[in-house]
This record gives sequence, C-alpha cells and structure tokens, in this order.
Amino acid sequence: MEKSGTTGEGRRLAAGAQCLIAFLLSAILYVLAFPPLDSGETAFVFATPIVLYGLFGSPARSARLEGLLLFGFGWLAWFVLLLWLRHCTSALDVPFAGLFGLFLTAILSLVLSLFWSSWCWITLKSVRWTKHDPVPYRLLLIIALAALWVVLEWIRGVLFTGLPWLPLSVSQWNRNFILQVVALTGGAGLSFVLIVFNFGVAYPIYTYWTNRRGSWMSRLSFELYLAMIILVASIGAGIYSANFGKYPRLEGPKLGFVQPNAGVHLKWDMDRVTENLEVLQDLSTYASYLGAELILWPESPTPLPLKGDYRMQQWTEDLSAKLGIPILAGNVAREDKPDADGNRWYNAVFTVHPETGVELDDYYRKRRLVPFGEYIPLSGWLPFINKFVPIEANFGMGKSAEPIRFDPDDLGARKIGNLICYEDIFPALARDNTLKGANWHYVATNNAWFGEGAGAWQHAAHSILRAVETRRPVVRCGNAGWSGWIDEYGNIRHVMMDDTGSIYFQGVDAIQFSRCSYWSGRLSYYVQHGDWFVGLSAAVVLAIGLLTYWLKSPRKNRRA
Repeated sequence: MEKSGTTGEGRRLAAGAQCLIAFLLSAILYVLAFPPLDSGETAFVFATPIVLYGLFGSPARSARLEGLLLFGFGWLAWFVLLLWLRHCTSALDVPFAGLFGLFLTAILSLVLSLFWSSWCWITLKSVRWTKHDPVPYRLLLIIALAALWVVLEWIRGVLFTGLPWLPLSVSQWNRNFILQVVALTGGAGLSFVLIVFNFGVAYPIYTYWTNRRGSWMSRLSFELYLAMIILVASIGAGIYSANFGKYPRLEGPKLGFVQPNAGVHLKWDMDRVTENLEVLQDLSTYASYLGAELILWPESPTPLPLKGDYRMQQWTEDLSAKLGIPILAGNVAREDKPDADGNRWYNAVFTVHPETGVELDDYYRKRRLVPFGEYIPLSGWLPFINKFVPIEANFGMGKSAEPIRFDPDDLGARKIGNLICYEDIFPALARDNTLKGANWHYVATNNAWFGEGAGAWQHAAHSILRAVETRRPVVRCGNAGWSGWIDEYGNIRHVMMDDTGSIYFQGVDAIQFSRCSYWSGRLSYYVQHGDWFVGLSAAVVLAIGLLTYWLKSPRKNRRA
C-alpha cells in the first residue's frame, strides 16, 4: 500500500512538472514571436507544447489547476509584452505614477490573458478528447480550433472599446513572403495559418511515437500535410502578388519627416512654448533644405491648438508661407460650439497651404479615442475616476473617414487617409479610408508616451499589415519614432534612424515617396469584402461544434 501511494504521488508530481514545463514554454515562445525579441518563427510553434502535453502528458490533479496555470502564464506573457505601458502614466499628476503604470499594465494583461488562456484550455481539452479518433475528425478539430482563435481575436478587437494589439498575424510583420495573404483575408487569415501549423508540428511527433513499431504508413501524419497545404497556399499568394510589384511606380512628393522628440511633459509646458516652437520651426526649415515637397508633423507637436488659437494658426501659416511648402500637421482642434456630447476638443490632422493657410473646416478628426487618455469611460456613472485620471475635457470622436485632399494634384499626394495614434491597429479604419478613395494612409502618432522600449516597434508592426490589407502605402511620423514609410506589399522602404541605429532621436529626413501603379484605382479583396474570413471562421466553429456534439452525444452512443 505504501509503495502504491508513493507511486501515485510521484505520478502526480510528474504530471504537474509536465504541465508547468509545457505552459511555461508556450508562454515564452509566444513572447519571443513579437518585438522587441522579434523571432517570428516561434509563432509557428508557440502552442505546440500545449498540444503535445494534451497528447502525451498525464492530466494534472484537476482541470481547475490547469486552467489557473494557463491563465497565470498567459498573464505573464502579456505583462512582458506590454511592459512598456508603464511609461504611459508618467505624465499623469498622480502619486506613484510609475507604480500606477505597472498596475494598469497588470490589469490590461489580465484581460488579454483571458482570451489567450481560454483558447489554450479549450485546445488542451479537445486534443485529449479526440486523440484516438479517426484522422478526418482530428483534421476537422484542428480547423475548428484555428477558426476559434480567429474569432477570439476579433472579439477582443471590438469588445467594449476594442484592443486588437498584437494579434498573432503581427508576429510576421517583417516576413514579406507569408504576409501577402492578408490582402485576401485580412490579418485573421494569417493567424489561422499560424495556428494550423502549430498542430502540424505537434501531431507528427505524436503519430510517429505511438506507431514507431508499426509500418511506415501508420506513421504518416495527415495533420502535417494539412498544415503544409495551407502554408504553401498562403506563400503562393505572396508569390502571385509579387507580379504586381513589377508594375511601374507613380512618383509622389518628397516627404519631409519632422521628428521633434519632445518629452511628454515638456511639450505641454506653457513656460517653454517659444522653445518648442523654435525646435519645430528649425526642423521644418531643415526639411525644406533637404528638398521636401510636403512636410509631415506628428501627433500634436505644438502646445496650443491649431484651430481655436489664432496665434498658433498664424504662426503655422507664416512658417508654411515662408518655406513655400505645404504641411500635413497632426494637431489639436478646439471648436467654438460643442458636439452633441458637449465636447469641443478633437485630436486632428490639418492641411496647411503656403498660399491659403490652414484648412479649418475640412480636417480629419480622430475616430478611435484612447480610454483614460482622451476620454474617461463611464465618467458619468463613476465620477470618482476623474480624481485618478485628471483629463480636463473629453475629446470628441470623429465620424468621417473622408480623405484629406491636397491641391494642386501635381504634388502626387492626392487623397490621404488619416490615422492618429493607435488607430492603425484597427483594420476597419484603414479599410474605411480606402473605400473612401484614399491613395495612401498617413499615421500621425506620439510614441514618446511609450518610452524607448518595444512599444514603438510593436505599434509600427501593425501599420505593415494595414498597408498589405489595403494595398495602399502607409506613411508614419512619430514624435519620437517610428517614422518612415511602407509600400503596398509590406516592404519597409525607409525608417528614420540615427547613427547608432536608434529610432528615438530628434531629427529630420526627406524621402522620395511613390505608389504602385497597379493598385491605383483598384481595391484588394479584403477592402472589398471586409472581415469575411472572420465570419467564415465563426460559421466553421459553430458547424464543427454542432457536429462534435452530435457524434459524441452520450444519448447517441447509448442508442448505438
């Protein structure tokens, strides 16, 4: 009896060790897939340890324990990925702002981990449940689980305010050969491919080991073949789209990137208004010396609103007239009359012409606001929040995706779709820009809030998917970086860096911009049809789920 008890305890310890190793390894591989570590290959195998644990491992003492461990490691993975968020509270006038930033990072990581760990837990249970089932059923299961990942990513991108930060597809942001499929399916299709491949790695190991003494036929893994077929089809889309890249490019304006690198605190310091404006003027003037034909300002580089403060408007118009160059200016607008919600302030992008000045009526208003940064959710219901997040006034939310038009058209700028701050992480916004006729997208952002860590690189990675999805170039100008431009195929044509290779610096650059003639006036399949792949995935999950219930129903088995 004693020996049996000792053996049972040893098995429980071994099962616990297997569980810990598998979940920890999966979390590590997930973190490695994204910037700053940027080992995108690990996205192909991050879930493989969990699948192998389901196939080979002895279940832990309780399903609840496995669920808690998955949630804990998922939280840890997201906390590491979002650690740069601790910088975003540094400008808040609250005690222990740094600790407050860590607290917010922990809370957001907790929410994101719910989606990650839920999928992993369902996958673990499903793999155990079906590992002895016929091959066709296992293949259907893999497709359903990959589709479920797609649906969960979509839900977290739209639920409440939505946060589609770092979907799995973003891990391939600098791997152009596989990225092209998103022009057909959106990023959801690429996430699907990556998840299927995770199973395609795990199941051949299981099949070979369990049939190692059998015939070579018994060691074949159809799960691997399914994964390879889907992967090759995705790469084939990239090879096919490469033919479009052979079309001549339409030359646009020479873009002057102005990166003031103003500190989060310093930019809004009213005692340093003159100094901040002198820096902006010097950098813009230098851009004109470099031959810029269109000067780009990042998100809100001036301490005063471009609309609503005549002094700021006059200063900007005088600068544009002096240089003889138009300016595409991220800035703030203060309207005379409030909107329906009582808001007068807008985060905006303006055009400034040397001859006619600031276009005060036809400007872009930001459509997706940052919670607790540009507005306070539920402030009417929970007024005490204002004491902890002191925003003087909520920003108004824009409604229109109408592109900004530059005249004359001989600049080649034509219609510019605008995205401010983190709006480029929302695929639907860039799609709306394109449907409205945008020839290219302009992202004005202030990544100084992110510090000098992984935040700016993670943010820029989303822009690459937006470029491929819409087949429109994306031009980005950040207060502190990442500034540069990306073509229709996800190629980074230029990124501003200093002599040390850092994107975090004060500087100027002027780069020739161009567009692929093939996509002039054409729309990608994704732009035409939107999130059709998400809808298909939801239908697949529902259909295979109902089929599974029918096939494995205890009532049906009793009748048999």
